[in-house]
Amino acid sequence: MSPRTKGEIVRGLASKWSIPKEDILAFGDGLMDVPLLSEAGTRLGINSQGKLKDHVDFETSDYHEAREWLVDKGALHRTKPGTND
Repeated sequence: MSPRTKGEIVRGLASKWSIPKEDILAFGDGLMDVPLLSEAGTRLGINSQGKLKDHVDFETSDYHEAREWLVDKGALHRTKPGTND
């Protein structure tokens, strides 16, 4: 799928379901994800080795660290003790 198509799909679905940009969360791992990331209010780079630093709000190689950042930001809620994350 082309990078441009990724962004167009997110934009189209957001429009169809009336989802504001600030409510969209996107993950990317390389420069081909920049159009996708540009359609989201919260943008994370996972395993991107610094390639997305100018395009994301947070970058890490650790999914647990990304989850903690999202919890701290208020985008996710902690699970109940004894449940799987």
